[in-house]
Amino acid sequence: MSPCAYDQIASRYFAGYLNTKRINHLKYSDKKRVLFIGPSPPPYSGPEMGMKLFLDSSLRQDYRISFLNTNVRKTNVTKGKLGLVVVLAFFRFIAALVYMLIRHRPVLAYYPVTPTELGWLGRDLWCILMCRLFRVKTVIHLRGSHFRPNFSQFSAFAKRLVRSGCAMVSAAIVQADCLRDQFEGLVPKERIKTLYQAIDSNEYDNPDLSNYQKGKILFVGNMTKAKGYCDLVRAIAPVVNKHPEANFYFAGSLRKGERGVFFNQITGQHLTYEDPFVVHDEIMCGLYKNHYHALGVVGANEKVELLRSSDIFVLPSYSEGFSRALLEAMCIGKPVICTAVGAHREVIQDKVHGLFVQPGDVAGLANCICHLLGNRQLRDRIAHTNYQRVRADFDIVGIARQFSTILETCTNEN
Repeated sequence: MSPCAYDQIASRYFAGYLNTKRINHLKYSDKKRVLFIGPSPPPYSGPEMGMKLFLDSSLRQDYRISFLNTNVRKTNVTKGKLGLVVVLAFFRFIAALVYMLIRHRPVLAYYPVTPTELGWLGRDLWCILMCRLFRVKTVIHLRGSHFRPNFSQFSAFAKRLVRSGCAMVSAAIVQADCLRDQFEGLVPKERIKTLYQAIDSNEYDNPDLSNYQKGKILFVGNMTKAKGYCDLVRAIAPVVNKHPEANFYFAGSLRKGERGVFFNQITGQHLTYEDPFVVHDEIMCGLYKNHYHALGVVGANEKVELLRSSDIFVLPSYSEGFSRALLEAMCIGKPVICTAVGAHREVIQDKVHGLFVQPGDVAGLANCICHLLGNRQLRDRIAHTNYQRVRADFDIVGIARQFSTILETCTNEN
């Protein structure tokens, strides 16, 4: 083949390559720019994992996404505490947000809001306002169900500011239809959207649902009064008296104080604070210490193995949005015992996906645990139901499509 022929072939090849690259660039440029603002792991809790799931999902095929990480904490122990680190982080956040708004020129910003007055005054309102100044539409996301009772306790000045901020958003997302009242009177009804908690079911697969350690009771979450830790510890004695094989495992960090949960969501009563460290010391010095196992914070792989080997998952919290830990347990094929708070009362059917107990009802909690421990047929039927349910309704593939529809609706608004 002559040198001239080689030149012609090479010319056609590189022309095709450049044309393909140009087309791909145009396709990427045509995507609407969306700025995601929020925390990413660590720590590996609900808001952080929720953000990571969205960033790793099919949303990147539909949108040109940029991300501003707001997380300044590596553990849940210091989360929500005001200090010099938080103050400095605020100014860094504002500077970074302005930079991202100028550099990436998004048409829409997605931002998970907090349920507390400090959170709204310290960052949420500033984020909404800055986006408004740059003419960027905003979608806020509430990953909880205790904003409304907290809002009723805000100062009059803070209430006015929050109302003004909510009036600026294009959409406010809640985690279940029953939680739409969290933004009632603050955001127009047509702008309140429902998006369930999501999970990557492949990460929480379980090849053998029948392989578990009988009597292994698992709790995953912050070991606080609001999460029901203290109540579950007190349920150990009556359960072990009936089922000596029962062992209780607690994965999470003991933490003083409460971060945003101050009310019993069902009764509306203010929580009476209880120090979890005192409860921990009491059980460790008592007759049932060998049935109590405080594991501390566990890694992702260790948590999956804990869930697989567990008999029952328990979360007797006083308030929740849609617990990610609960969804993880259901996804891996476990029966759950929980309170009918937040999205749980909408997505969980009593005696079908698990058993409901009232917040603070230690005797009722112990009875529910004993009931499942003594009824293998019911326990295994619930486990299989949960395994299938999560894959059908809560996998990230389907939830990402629903989220994309919400974003598309907002970007198309005038």
